[in-house]
Amino acid sequence: MPDVSPSSVGSVLSILRTLPVWMLGGLALAGFAVLFSPAFGGVDPSGFRHQWGIWVWIEALSFSILAVTRGLDAAITGYRLRRETARSRLPLRLIPLHQQCWWHLAKQQDDTFVSQIRLDVEAANLTDRPVRIVKVRLIHPKTKGEVLHAEASLPLAGSPYHSNRHPVPPHDTVTAALHLMVRGGLARQGKSITVTLGITDQFGDEYPLKGILIRTHDPRLPKRSWAEFLSSSMRALPLLRRKSDSERPLPAVWQHGGEFGEVDLILNEEKRAYAAHGRRVGGLGSLNVGLQGDPSLGGTAVGTVPSLLWDKATQNSLIHRMWRD
Repeated sequence: MPDVSPSSVGSVLSILRTLPVWMLGGLALAGFAVLFSPAFGGVDPSGFRHQWGIWVWIEALSFSILAVTRGLDAAITGYRLRRETARSRLPLRLIPLHQQCWWHLAKQQDDTFVSQIRLDVEAANLTDRPVRIVKVRLIHPKTKGEVLHAEASLPLAGSPYHSNRHPVPPHDTVTAALHLMVRGGLARQGKSITVTLGITDQFGDEYPLKGILIRTHDPRLPKRSWAEFLSSSMRALPLLRRKSDSERPLPAVWQHGGEFGEVDLILNEEKRAYAAHGRRVGGLGSLNVGLQGDPSLGGTAVGTVPSLLWDKATQNSLIHRMWRD
């Protein structure tokens, strides 16, 4: 068997790489046609298959594999080219400042948590027109909680004030401050998180910022025992979760037992004042009392205090409590 030089192998591979996919696929189909086509027109290929069938089989398999790999290579190359072309047309270049970021886990009064993320991003505008950042979203980690706040604030030229309405000036670089608040915990308190953010400009183009490591200044929590873990999990169930004050329904008028009598006193006075002014000014919630003290001890003259706001028999008015405290 003659020796095959590496240069000849390289030449053959370079030629095969330049062949289009349709030609490689056609050669593979021709080999399979020779192997499996029946006798036609008085021609029986059985003798040819018996003598050369193994080589035709190798040819069909080889060109099939080459066609598939060549097609994958063309698809990947085309995808990368389109991606680089689309990226080169984007007006902004965003670089996260990993050393100027933090996240905080804040516990609320209703025993829920809110995760707060703060990140600085260098935004460079490559065009000759101003570009605004109109949307910021959290891609990873995924959370089922509500996004309470998500925006990017940029400074204005010559001013220290930041706003989400300020654009990135043409052919300039500014530092954008990203602030996100999400209901729920993104990680255990005291641990760093890795986030992926999506930033959208005014033209609808989104810039993904992947793999940003964000540390926290919160102290690490001690490891919980299994009993504490099960107890907290049970409290998180809807049927066992304790309702906050905002979730508790207010009692009906006939059920408060006089507990909110002072509120009724204020509302009645506001209704009276609103009617006295011809229903033009002084609506509900607009009562303004200038009382400085007890009528007998303070500077307010006797007789100028509305009777509905001062119960002389019980001395149990809301204004008297405010003055006494």
